[in-house]
Amino acid sequence: MGNKATVIGSGSWGTAIASLLAINNISVSIYCRNNSIAEDINSHRKNSTYFPDAALPEGIRATGNLIEALNHSDTVYLVVPTKFIRSFILSKMDVWRNACSSGNLLVNCTKGLLLEPTQRTDDWLAQTLPGAELLHLSGPNLASEIMAGLPAAAVVCGRPQAAAQVQQQLLSERFRVYTGTDMVGVEVSGFYKNILAIAAGLLTELGLGNNARAALITRGLAEMSRLTAYFGGDPASLSGLAGLGDLIVTCSSELSRNFQVGMRLGRGQDLEQIESEMTQVAEGVQASRALHEWPADHGLEGWPDLPIAEEVYSIVHCGTDPRAALSRLMTRPPRSEATRS
Repeated sequence: MGNKATVIGSGSWGTAIASLLAINNISVSIYCRNNSIAEDINSHRKNSTYFPDAALPEGIRATGNLIEALNHSDTVYLVVPTKFIRSFILSKMDVWRNACSSGNLLVNCTKGLLLEPTQRTDDWLAQTLPGAELLHLSGPNLASEIMAGLPAAAVVCGRPQAAAQVQQQLLSERFRVYTGTDMVGVEVSGFYKNILAIAAGLLTELGLGNNARAALITRGLAEMSRLTAYFGGDPASLSGLAGLGDLIVTCSSELSRNFQVGMRLGRGQDLEQIESEMTQVAEGVQASRALHEWPADHGLEGWPDLPIAEEVYSIVHCGTDPRAALSRLMTRPPRSEATRS
């Protein structure tokens, strides 16, 4: 196991990952786009923007120099919001290609879909940085709870030997890490649960009850399974941490930023206001639009039936009344629960 790692991104999840690495005596270089955050980390052992009350462990060094950060180690954790990944990497392409040219590990820690054109993030990273060995980290991981020292678990997917290396870097008595090989299933779970979390926040704000939430989670899991199979993943993976595990926590907790978006939409706030007042990105907003646009972008036939995701898109991006969307879902033609499309 290497004793150095790089974290690209100093938001809440990037800071939590850096802390998990540092408590395992891993020397961490964390790249900060915001110089004030870098100064705060280096001078005060804090990221006051996201965790004002949490002291960061020793071993974390922040920098605003991307070359310095990437040259620190051969394991890079990418924790940049999906909407910025393309522009961020392409703007420094020579730097990234140099850093990812010799089989270095690139651990994708984002949970979203790319737009214009629509594409899975892992696909784009593999095509753009073919010299890196790509892995995907996911699970029910609310960053604030991890920073508070509460127990959590995650899964890292990729080639077994590489996944085991990342597992050993992060594994501790408060953070249990499993390995897997189904990167597609883990990636689809990660972005789809964010769409469902928006719906869960809406249901909660509208006072529609626990039965409705349970139905949303289970039928959302069915949609997730269809999409995973469509992309060539293993639907069985959805019973794990990245699927059902993450789905439960993000559909149940107000700490989830996507859940918060749903609650605020339920109060009648518009998307522009919500996003302007949030300090972090709610990935479900872009993912819902990307899934809606995907069939037209790719000229696909046989696209799976995703009624919940389509109604979330209509509420978030078209201003549809949530109760009208719910009515459409509840009055769909009757069918067998085992229906796959």
